[in-house]
Amino acid sequence: MDKHDSVTFNQAWLCEVIHLRENQWGPQDDSKARLLAQNERSPLAKIIRRAKELTQSSGLTTAMTTLRSAGWLAFFIIFSLTVIAGVSSAFGTLGNGTQPVNIVWALLSLLGLNFLSLIIWCVTLVSPTASGGRLAQIWPWLTRKIARGPDIGLAVQAWWSVWHQARATRWLLSAGTHLIWMILLLAASAATLFALSTRQYDFVWETTVLSSEVFVNGVGRLAMIPHWLGFPVPDPELVRASGSVSQHSADISRRLWSGWLLGCLIIYGVLPRLFLWLISTCIVLKRRAHIKPDLTSPYYVAVLNRMHSTTLHSTDAPPPASVFKIEAKKNLYSSETFHTEYLLIAIEPDSQDIWPPEGIGSIVTCVGPIDSRESRHQVLGAIAQARPKNLVLVCDARHSPDRGTLRLITDLSECANKTLIWLRHSQASHTHTEAWRSQLRDLTTLELKISDDAASVMQWFERHHG
Repeated sequence: MDKHDSVTFNQAWLCEVIHLRENQWGPQDDSKARLLAQNERSPLAKIIRRAKELTQSSGLTTAMTTLRSAGWLAFFIIFSLTVIAGVSSAFGTLGNGTQPVNIVWALLSLLGLNFLSLIIWCVTLVSPTASGGRLAQIWPWLTRKIARGPDIGLAVQAWWSVWHQARATRWLLSAGTHLIWMILLLAASAATLFALSTRQYDFVWETTVLSSEVFVNGVGRLAMIPHWLGFPVPDPELVRASGSVSQHSADISRRLWSGWLLGCLIIYGVLPRLFLWLISTCIVLKRRAHIKPDLTSPYYVAVLNRMHSTTLHSTDAPPPASVFKIEAKKNLYSSETFHTEYLLIAIEPDSQDIWPPEGIGSIVTCVGPIDSRESRHQVLGAIAQARPKNLVLVCDARHSPDRGTLRLITDLSECANKTLIWLRHSQASHTHTEAWRSQLRDLTTLELKISDDAASVMQWFERHHG
């Protein structure tokens, strides 16, 4: 896959959102999106550009942004609760220092549930239906609860679908599960270190049926790796001496047991989770690098065929770029020359109208009229390529603003930085001026000028120059 066919996760997500939406609701009106996509070189780039335009026009971009923000908020909440849980478990295990700490129960309390979860994860890893960890599913569940708005469910479904197609869902959840446990154990380790640094604890072990050698051997085996890494550990004599509740440990004994407890917590708790999190994350990143839409699927084959048919239809007419004749003109404010980006386009003008209108300066490129489906496609395609800074759309107040005209105005204005609607013939009889005002009121990015005087339009161009 060359650099032109590389796909980010967000791009794949956009494509999948549109894929699912069209599967559920049928094909969308993608005439503008297909025209813009034709400028891309590869089929994959065309699919991505089409999806981007459709998500913006249908409002799905808002749903995806909302979901992304909710995901970060959910992550912050889970992170905070995990830290609180880790700190609480450490202080709950050690107590307030007034009673001796049973070293065996302390270790089991801090690592027991984590160890059991780790065993279950390893066992289910060999199952083809394993989810990768129930704990990590809290994050998407909480994200879905926080996110509100239309199409959120569709965005969530598409998000999971992309990971599923990459066969990365299990490892994504595994990475989340190990990360949560790692944060919890790190918080517990930090809280344990803080408690041991600010309070005095005596450590003991107790048994009724087991001999002291069982604990001596067990503590010795668990202390091997921490001892290699520099953690202080108790010797066998100290372990035997700590077998009585009435035994008051000396300072050296307390430090050795504290080092052993912290070493076991980090070596057998934090580090395995860190190691497994790194492995799971590497697998996710590796599979994420290969995420892209399957262009051989029937859906994308049909989309590309529609784009191809549109391209063939467009070749019957002059190429869109020929609509504009961009020439070097004199700047309004100086003698410097530049390629004009001031466009004036007539939408369904009266056949008796003079075009271009009198009073329009030579610096303005006049295009029109748009009075047929073919001319709409030509001009829209050319506008999409030219991306003008200032665009004036000339409309006739004697014509009512039908849905097709309003859609064309919206599409054309999205390709320009500034757009002015110039409504002419407003003083004639049987005009629809108020209807135009009402229909354009919701298009807050457009300006409306009702006048037959071209001088005011030229003044608008001058104000927005540069």
